[in-house]
Amino acid sequence: MKLFFLICAFVFTNISAAQEITLTEKPFTDNYYNKVINDPYRYMENPNDMLVQKWFKQNSIESRKLLDNISGRKEILEKLLELEKRNLFDITLLNISTNNYSFYLKKFNTDKTGKLYYKNGEKAKEILLFDPADYKKESGSNYSITYLKPSRNNNIVAIGLSKNGEEIGDIAFLDVTKKTLLPEIITQCWPSALAGVKWLLDDSGIVYIHIPVIDTKDKNYILNTESVIYKLGDNPKKHTIIFSKSNNPEIKITDADFPVVYDFDSNDKYITGSLSGATTYEDYYYANIEELNNPKINWKPLYKKEDGLLNPKIINDDLYCVSSKYTPNFKIIKTTINNPDFENPEVVAAENQIESIEDYIINKEGLFYSTTKNGVEARLYQKKDNVIKQIQLPIKAGAISIQNKNSSDSGLWVSISGWLNSKSRYSYDAVKGSFTEANVTAPILYPEFKDFVVEEIEIPSHDGAMVPVSLIYKKGLKKDQMNNILIDGYGSFGISMKPRFRTIYLTWVLNGGVFVESHVRGGSEKGDNWYKNGYKSTKPNTWKDLISTAEYLIKEKITSKERIAITSGSAGGILVGRAITERPDLFKVMICKNGELNTERLKETPNGPNCMKEFGNPEIKEEHEALIEMDSYLHIKNGVKYPACLITTGMNDARVAPWISGKFVARLKVSTASKNPVIFAVDYNAGHGLDNSNLQLYSDFADQYAFALWQMGSPGFKLIK
Repeated sequence: MKLFFLICAFVFTNISAAQEITLTEKPFTDNYYNKVINDPYRYMENPNDMLVQKWFKQNSIESRKLLDNISGRKEILEKLLELEKRNLFDITLLNISTNNYSFYLKKFNTDKTGKLYYKNGEKAKEILLFDPADYKKESGSNYSITYLKPSRNNNIVAIGLSKNGEEIGDIAFLDVTKKTLLPEIITQCWPSALAGVKWLLDDSGIVYIHIPVIDTKDKNYILNTESVIYKLGDNPKKHTIIFSKSNNPEIKITDADFPVVYDFDSNDKYITGSLSGATTYEDYYYANIEELNNPKINWKPLYKKEDGLLNPKIINDDLYCVSSKYTPNFKIIKTTINNPDFENPEVVAAENQIESIEDYIINKEGLFYSTTKNGVEARLYQKKDNVIKQIQLPIKAGAISIQNKNSSDSGLWVSISGWLNSKSRYSYDAVKGSFTEANVTAPILYPEFKDFVVEEIEIPSHDGAMVPVSLIYKKGLKKDQMNNILIDGYGSFGISMKPRFRTIYLTWVLNGGVFVESHVRGGSEKGDNWYKNGYKSTKPNTWKDLISTAEYLIKEKITSKERIAITSGSAGGILVGRAITERPDLFKVMICKNGELNTERLKETPNGPNCMKEFGNPEIKEEHEALIEMDSYLHIKNGVKYPACLITTGMNDARVAPWISGKFVARLKVSTASKNPVIFAVDYNAGHGLDNSNLQLYSDFADQYAFALWQMGSPGFKLIK
């Protein structure tokens, strides 16, 4: 079936409540492995169905009208914006070169998107280089910078630019001295951290990922991608393929793999690449760095995904990796690249039974690595001369990130964050063992949050597994069953929900609620086993952990089922969608943003073949059964009282097709036996939500909070007729 991706070219200005469009069920069944699947809204996947397009448009209009008329929403939005204004500007995409040149995006709270600045030293004056508002102004589209990479000599900056919330975009080249773009613009690329730019050693060009098909309606969308070399000054359509399915038939590369080449510098003997995508473990390859000049690179296998290895680093001929083999909390190993031994490698940092190893770096002062306990308590260690010591951090760390300053410096950049403290950046002198604050923005005071409390607990799930749960609330919490709860979670791709300071979630607490992060299985908060026990056939643990979290809060009399809202998005749609279809009685509100709610149809979605690595392949019987089990749409039953739902989608979303949310909403509306509203908020100017402006982001959260508090019967939140 032709892939569906709605881009509405019509404006239905006369749609009103009096002309309500109703989508009806149309009998449709599939039979896979002797299992009959009823899919009465399959026709909604057809991009040419005009009635469906009008239904989407009507939901866009009516949802906006309803949400704008909930009292209290305006005040939430105003508070979010007021908190934002205290932060005069944000610094993102910070790149610091070996000679201390800094390139970064700076976004003032009055800006729609960040602008590119640079400084030629830590204390030098910053210079504005480029405003994306000036890019392709004639197109009428709003472009944002999504990625940047300065050349090694800092003369040129490669800039990733995408429009209207889309992810596929352009790479442009900025002359730093002249502050002007070079005439060459590369299209058909994905300018992001995953598929970013690698400069050639002589700065004559870049390595990037070319996407042959970028039409989301085409069945080959983002398939058969290629790592290519582009030389500055050449025709932008001219490139040399160095890693791809067609170029490397000796390697078993699938259509959905992303053959990625990783960054390299002049000190490296080798280049590395992997078959990347929506997967935690990958097949890795390597080649001599001189082969970048050859007509074809001889990629040699380094390791397979089955080896359970992550984050490889090659120093001369030594290969370091984080390994989960026989050690679910990970260890750091060392072997040789030319004769690797992954069964009996040298262990340079052994597994900790309580803490899970997260990241590591190596420099002249030894090995530095970070760990986390339950995904919420971070520590930093150094190993030198076979002695391991814990480094005392300057502040308590919920999460940390570490980075070498440069190849000639033994110092580190250390960033620390927590639920109630914004990210703090430090320079660590490894010789002196001292930290110096190195924040790029001034600290901001939030007296509203001074009486907030963070409580880290573990609760038993359905099978006895202990699930880490983070609670944030005002001091003096009463266990009177009257607290409004917002439970967030995700549980896919091994992504841990690390502590980070977000005024958005703290605003829920300001409104008298309790914010809860349920660290469900499918993430890596408790190591590799935690991830594997929420993956494909074990995916039910993900939503059962969320259900157990809600049951615990009720049992402890912190709240009642009439005061629990759950929220997630993207792959987290599986989490919240299946939670309410398995236990509709347990929740008052479900909020789902661009959610994966119809996994059985994964193969037919734009990013589906890529995501099948994580969720399952429908052509494999056992994995198809797993996809059915995690499919929220297929688990909707007639006559069941479902919670109030706010489902949102961006019509430019190329990851989770809008019809996925549409099918779920259409079926839920006719199936539910409750009077709880099912609201479908459709945004024609948004994508997957990765690059929303702050105003749009805060407006979305004001919608969600006002809707939830209205449904919970909170004073001050009523629908104004």
